[in-house]
Amino acid sequence: MITSGDLGVIVVPDEHGMLPNDLIVGCWPGPVFRFGDLVEIDPLADADPGGVADALEPFLAGEEGALWPQGDWLILSESDSEILLVQQGAQGLSFMSVTRNDEEWQLSGASSGGPCPLHYQVAEGLNPVDWRLDPDGSELTPDSTSVDVLITERDCVDGREVGDRLLEPEVVMTEAEVRMAFATRPPDGDMFTCPGNPETLYTVALPGPLGDREIVEGLAIGIDLEDYLP
Repeated sequence: MITSGDLGVIVVPDEHGMLPNDLIVGCWPGPVFRFGDLVEIDPLADADPGGVADALEPFLAGEEGALWPQGDWLILSESDSEILLVQQGAQGLSFMSVTRNDEEWQLSGASSGGPCPLHYQVAEGLNPVDWRLDPDGSELTPDSTSVDVLITERDCVDGREVGDRLLEPEVVMTEAEVRMAFATRPPDGDMFTCPGNPETLYTVALPGPLGDREIVEGLAIGIDLEDYLP
């Protein structure tokens, strides 16, 4: 394995295909949790520490909550102060989070959407970046030592160009793959609009010849949360 860049995002599974239990992973967009939380996912009905189901009830009984799954919630991650719940329905995954306040659990967040292919998380304070191979870029051959890509920031940045906010990408070359991950520093300020971010051409220097390796998204783990739900 050959690596370059210092983002420290990509974690290569061990010889058994496993990742560290304390590794923070998540959906995009969506909640984050430890990889080790996937080992045991229990139904809320069986493992409610007391009062969590009651905290969901006011929302689920309301007009908006009536459109949400009413039962079969699972405890995805749990601490003394916060519990993340997940439910898999016909329309995809739904999430609820509850936090403890004065010895009582209170609903603190809810989101729903489609599937959840797990992703590595960039460091706090950085923006993740999507990329694709430049269809008009240099032709790739086994001897290629660079790759032309088009990058786009995911987060709202007022539609600004990436410019020098782009950090050096992380590249991990294994026997079969070249995994590439990008991140940017957000622009100065606290509030940004979302008119759509421009694509930026960037040439990635590989730490070795491409060979017959496949070039893949480095932030994608290749595991779906749905596969772990009972």
